[in-house]
Amino acid sequence: MMITKKGISIIIGWILLLGFTITLALLVFSWSKSQAESLSEETATFVEGRLECTEIAINVVPNDDCSSINVNNRGKLNIDQLVILTFVGTDYDSKIEYKEIIAPKETKTLNLQKSHNKLEIVPSVKINNKLIPCNENRIVNEC
Repeated sequence: MMITKKGISIIIGWILLLGFTITLALLVFSWSKSQAESLSEETATFVEGRLECTEIAINVVPNDDCSSINVNNRGKLNIDQLVILTFVGTDYDSKIEYKEIIAPKETKTLNLQKSHNKLEIVPSVKINNKLIPCNENRIVNEC
């Protein structure tokens, strides 16, 4: 009587296939869970930022040649950063980030070093240590 070992190799093959399948399923599950958590965190920050931006209101008064501006925070929250896009003629000139906090009802004077034809000022608020620009509160001034 002869004993063959073919039955054992088939069992080992199935065990390996099952192990690889379970490992792959765990990897895909772990990756999809981290992606979902990341997406939900980004969405929550975005929605919270939009809500915070509704409380932001600024007033900008430039001098005659837009070489300096007075920014008044008329809203209820701190403005954590201002991004100022400057234009000479119709061409983009520079981007200035003003990172000092402007408290509610406070006015700051910003010197822009040279004259400009057009300014776009975008206030930003900090949520969860991330700066969220309030693009809907953008102020455009032409000099």
